[in-house]
Amino acid sequence: MALANAGWLAWQNATTPVAFIPHPRYSPKPLPKQLSVVLGTGWKARIPVAQRRTNVGNTLYTPARVLPTSDDEYRVGPFVAILTSDGNRDFRGNKRNFIDIIRMGRKIGVTVFVVTPSGIHPHEPTVQGYLLDDHEEKIQWIPATMPMPNIVYNRIPNRILEQRHEEQVAIRFFQETPGIRLFNPGFFDKWMLYEYLVNSKETQPYLPETVQWDKENECRQLFQRHPILFLKPVDGKAGLDMIRIIREPNRYEVIHQSQNGKKRYHRTDFNSLWRLLKTLTNQRKYILQQGIPLATYRNRPFDLRLLLQKDGTGCWQFTGLGIRVAGRDAISTHVPMGGSIAPASEVLQEVFRDHQTEIRETIEQTALKIARHIEAERRYNLGEMSMDLGIEQNGRLWFFEANAKPMKFDEPDIRHLSLARLIHYCLYLSGFKQSKEA
Repeated sequence: MALANAGWLAWQNATTPVAFIPHPRYSPKPLPKQLSVVLGTGWKARIPVAQRRTNVGNTLYTPARVLPTSDDEYRVGPFVAILTSDGNRDFRGNKRNFIDIIRMGRKIGVTVFVVTPSGIHPHEPTVQGYLLDDHEEKIQWIPATMPMPNIVYNRIPNRILEQRHEEQVAIRFFQETPGIRLFNPGFFDKWMLYEYLVNSKETQPYLPETVQWDKENECRQLFQRHPILFLKPVDGKAGLDMIRIIREPNRYEVIHQSQNGKKRYHRTDFNSLWRLLKTLTNQRKYILQQGIPLATYRNRPFDLRLLLQKDGTGCWQFTGLGIRVAGRDAISTHVPMGGSIAPASEVLQEVFRDHQTEIRETIEQTALKIARHIEAERRYNLGEMSMDLGIEQNGRLWFFEANAKPMKFDEPDIRHLSLARLIHYCLYLSGFKQSKEA
């Protein structure tokens, strides 16, 4: 593939590309004074080549690569759209996260912008989106006419919004439009993941015994086999509305973890326990799952939070490992529920001593194996996922959950690598990637 010239597009009033300015260090071939180009997916234009940036008012600059497709035609891109939902004034979602992604895109030479369902016009070569203007430390989101993107990164913020008609139409449009690559098209749920993994000899051993809560006979049998069980909403997050049941010699202890804190109940017989659980679950879809005796760090249970991403060659890679330690009297390790973050190397060293290197390698390889299997079963293009694994004191691993839209990791080294890897994967999908790039 021919090498691309790298530089900046100048946008006048965030509506029209008025010039391409080559980067002096990343322009292998001189360009003609006027370019006949396709911007993104399908926006044809003629733009002049300028030699320097100017500080003219209402001009925004975004990184771009110019790739020759014939003697006198060029592709300009890539353009990566973060897909989210419309908001009252502009859009919803984690704007701090979007800012970090956009800034990393600039460092690597990729234009990233935000788009919502209302900004998509199916028969036009452009979309109405938002560019970040953060010069002079002032954050502004500028409405902008942008090319139909090459890549779409789905960050619709929650399940309810993602299932709305407008969002589903937008997702299908991007999936079905030639030249556009969308990844991570929807949230996972816990039962779906269990079904993906249970029928594979490679992944089944990592699954706690699990049944659907509406299968009464199977649930009753699970209560007989395990002294500790968890009820988890199939569409839950951050440990909200999780329920732990412990079978004690003469009673059952139940703890319900909700937005309002934890409530503790006791029941002396199974029938009254069953009625209580039916009330607490309130016809919401749950799974009932075997409790795992987690390894402990300083007398507190902990589990493993991993980030898996595809890299600039389209292959799954292990990006980072975080440790989440349960809080006092907590029934999960989630930080919003009182859990805390601990350094992975420190915890593995203290708990597993001479076996820490071997344990870490096993964790990484197991997570990659599970990620590849989930993607194969899902039959959609996935670019990243976070994963929760449990580990026992003897090193045995258990799969608890995967998330198609990972929250940002607080560990700075993981955060930086995750942003860079995301942009390089977008470059790979777009076809603008240079062979020498990581």
